[in-house]
Amino acid sequence: MKIDRVIFTSIILSYVAGYADTSTFIGADKLFSAHVTGNFVILPYEIVTNQFAGSLLKLISFPVFILAVFISTLIIDHVKDDRKAINRFMILEGMLLILSGLISWIYRYENTNSIVNVLIPMLVVFAMGLQNAFGRYFAKEVFAPTTLMTGNTTQFIIDLAGYLKNKDPEKQKLRLKVVHGMYIILPFLIGSFSGAFITKAVGLGSSVFIGLLMLSLALFPSLVKARPSILIAH
Repeated sequence: MKIDRVIFTSIILSYVAGYADTSTFIGADKLFSAHVTGNFVILPYEIVTNQFAGSLLKLISFPVFILAVFISTLIIDHVKDDRKAINRFMILEGMLLILSGLISWIYRYENTNSIVNVLIPMLVVFAMGLQNAFGRYFAKEVFAPTTLMTGNTTQFIIDLAGYLKNKDPEKQKLRLKVVHGMYIILPFLIGSFSGAFITKAVGLGSSVFIGLLMLSLALFPSLVKARPSILIAH
């Protein structure tokens, strides 16, 4: 039995984002990789508390994230076919996450001040930059943004409250929106816990795991049931 493509994509991307964000927060000096705007708060805190080693990662993450989004626009401009563009996003993100994990595993016993310790989390930040851009270009491929949960949680509570209060024909539509919200929020939460425990145990080398999940989206299309053509939201 095949799973609906939008459901499958929403679950995997949300899980990967939650995992990556928590993984780098634990394994890379409190660095947010999926929603880098969180670093706007951490950065001044580390500066005023003289934690300059960690603040360097936060500073570097911004241009890396911007570069990833810029590269995503080049992919869209170069690849005119929607499905091919989607696959390239997923393959590139998956390969970056795998590369980050492999480098982390290879250099796990090296000097902690090595430039490699900047490269590893920045590969994850770049991958998450691509995923953020993916959510903008291919909004119809997921139920909601997969990297930021504040807006999703707000909308989920609004829909849930509407569902509990309504007794008219709109109730079924609201019920569907609540279910769709759960396809985003729960995988992100599970991914966050997974990223926390696994990274605590084995370090950032565990990025290989979520990289393989991303590749599964692109390389095994037979797993999912196709939907009608996608509209790129330029």
